[in-house]
Amino acid sequence: MGISNSLIRMFFSFIVILISSLPLHFAVKFLNGRTNILKTILVSFFSGLLVSAVQNYFRWLGGLIAFLLLIWIYHEIFRLKWWKASIVWLIQLVFVALFYFLMAALALSVFGLAVVL
Repeated sequence: MGISNSLIRMFFSFIVILISSLPLHFAVKFLNGRTNILKTILVSFFSGLLVSAVQNYFRWLGGLIAFLLLIWIYHEIFRLKWWKASIVWLIQLVFVALFYFLMAALALSVFGLAVVL
């Protein structure tokens, strides 16, 4: 009897959550915040749910409220100063942008196209 599809999906979902939490983890560690990988995964997961709910409920003002809520969560959970929590958000954004750029460059190189920097 093989492994069920739901277990495989759950495993890959966990891997995706783990990989998506790494930029936040590295940014918090870079600014000397108190974290471990499990705490970072949980914060990423629950803050994602919370931010989605806030944006859905408050519509046009939801983005600003969600941003402030996310900075507050980083401040409280990782024990960072307010400005460091904001910098963590910015560093996380930069990490994600670099990751997307590298993946796009890799995808282009697979198709034989060169990326000139």
